[in-house]
Amino acid sequence: MRRKKQMVLRVVIRGLLCILLAVFVVSCASIPELKVLYKLPAPSNDLKGKKVFLTVEDARKTKELFDEGAKQEFGNYIGNISLSVARYNEKGFKIGPFQLPAMVKEGFKKRLENAGIEVLSERSHVEPQLLIVINSFILDLVDRTWIAKMSYEAKLVKDGIILAAQIIEGEAERVKVIGRKEADTVTGEIFTDMVNRLDLLRLFRQAKLL
Repeated sequence: MRRKKQMVLRVVIRGLLCILLAVFVVSCASIPELKVLYKLPAPSNDLKGKKVFLTVEDARKTKELFDEGAKQEFGNYIGNISLSVARYNEKGFKIGPFQLPAMVKEGFKKRLENAGIEVLSERSHVEPQLLIVINSFILDLVDRTWIAKMSYEAKLVKDGIILAAQIIEGEAERVKVIGRKEADTVTGEIFTDMVNRLDLLRLFRQAKLL
């Protein structure tokens, strides 16, 4: 009798474990993810030998990535962005999930290195600082059209003095077809465009560092 009860108990426990595992898998699968592909421009050696310390400041009025229409589509989104980077004319490779400020910093780091600039790991009193101030970054869905907007200011700073600055802003749209695929595409497009539109050569020339 005791053995029979033990067998029944094992079956019940296994059943409960299977149910819990199934619930866990479903809950993980249901967590939506925003996937961004950043495409680097053609590499350049125009600024080879230059060094900067890169910092990013999040000055957005709202820290939410989604406006009302996009919120409804993404449901219980937790805020991570899956960033992939593609070298010029190559396929992208994933470099990890990031919160927005960290993603922006990683994107600009890749852009600077692609231009021949060494990105310093520590602040330097000799080399300038490139400060990226994020003013806005928002994704929305309006009348079945995904709309992504981004704006930022890039400042080249040395000894607390702003030597040169550029303000970059833009918008991209994609018609929604099925699911959230076009949301990923349009966000990757706006991010790629905004990062690549920064004229690094002009920035250094304005700062008289060339």
